[in-house]
Amino acid sequence: MKNIAIKLSLASLSILAMGGCSYSSDALFPSLMGVDSTQEVPVVNTEEVKSGDIPALGTTNFQPLEISQGGNTGTFVGQKVITFRNELAQLQESIRKHNEELQKIRASVINNALQYHKLIGTIEAKLQVGTTPGNPQMFGMLQGAQNNIQVMNANTIALNQLATRVASDAAMTNYLLDSIRAAYGVSGAVDEDHRQLRILENETNQTSILIGSLLQEVNSDAERQLQYIETARNYIVDLNSAIKAGSYGVNNLPLPGGNYLSNPTATQFNVKSAQTSGAPLFVAKFNKSNVKYHDGLKQAVSSAVSRKPGVMFEVVAVSPATGNALSKSSAQNNATQIFQEMVEMGVGAERISLSSRTSPAANSAEVQIYVK
Repeated sequence: MKNIAIKLSLASLSILAMGGCSYSSDALFPSLMGVDSTQEVPVVNTEEVKSGDIPALGTTNFQPLEISQGGNTGTFVGQKVITFRNELAQLQESIRKHNEELQKIRASVINNALQYHKLIGTIEAKLQVGTTPGNPQMFGMLQGAQNNIQVMNANTIALNQLATRVASDAAMTNYLLDSIRAAYGVSGAVDEDHRQLRILENETNQTSILIGSLLQEVNSDAERQLQYIETARNYIVDLNSAIKAGSYGVNNLPLPGGNYLSNPTATQFNVKSAQTSGAPLFVAKFNKSNVKYHDGLKQAVSSAVSRKPGVMFEVVAVSPATGNALSKSSAQNNATQIFQEMVEMGVGAERISLSSRTSPAANSAEVQIYVK
């Protein structure tokens, strides 16, 4: 008797390091890596893209083994065994087809996600150094990213349709298993019939487990893909505003006219000195590649507003005293991002001021928020 095997192919993707911040149950900070927009977007290469750039799909390759064969005993139960075996073979063939479709959908999902991030990276890199407001080439690349999202959405629909078919076959497998077990009670069987029934019952049970695992991964892939698409669509909206302005928010020029910034004069940095006193309400230290700070920021701002509805905030970009211009720009860019997120939370732009300073105590770029 042969057991059904589940072959695992684990993808080796690097895990990005995460930094810390105070007053926070962390959330992922977006990566801003890219290439020059004049370059042609290359064919995707999974080794060039971080693990966070693609949806966290399952990796199992579902392959049932062949079914054990048996002779015809000539009894009524023996005939039923042959029928059961043929039905199990058909179900296993369906599993192979479902698995093949799943792997094709996964490949398409990953390919489109990588293409999306190549385009987004190109747009981000160009916005970092500045470009002409409403640059049609940038909008063309953004449309390409939107097309990738459309394909990913079609893949999600395909996953849901596949889940329906797999669920139907799972129900049929369970029905077959019940039928096999019921055959033990049919009179007129010989010992060989029951021996073959036991083998067939075990193989059908393993097939049921296999198809149940397949259904679970298909549903999980669909759910993760939906979340990924939602995040991508929201970011497209942000980039659309940035392209209209021609700037992403570097060198104290945060996205004037964008969705977040209703008061451009309130977003200019006071680079002389930060007029702050006391302990900061919130600190985010950008000392690693990715910092998860969103939840902590939201909690801190909500707490301050609940205590004093008209509270004023000062967002301070802090860079090391021994840092260079790049470190200062990084701190200001992070402060701009946090400014935008605070406006999204409902804090009026006129109630937020931006300032910049250096600190001998800072080892890396950080953003401090004070209440006034």
